Amino acid sequence: MKKQMFRERECIHRGESAEGELYKSVLYVQALQLLPVDQALKVAGKVSSFFWSDASHILVWLCQDCAATLELNERPRSIAQSSRRQA
Repeated sequence: MKKQMFRERECIHRGESAEGELYKSVLYVQALQLLPVDQALKVAGKVSSFFWSDASHILVWLCQDCAATLELNERPRSIAQSSRRQA
């Protein structure tokens, strides 16, 4: 079987030793699309850019605050949380 390769992107807070988790970028993009345009632009500006067409090959590290803005930390959708659910 072919091993799937992922590239990582991250929010600007990773260098500040903030706590966070990796999220599937498809979920990140979907969460952005649910925000009002001005707020989505603000959040997206805090994350390393990538082409949305490449989302299936990208993991996005978000600090707890950025994930909360996208309401991602309230759902079991991070990489770490999904692996815990399978165990």
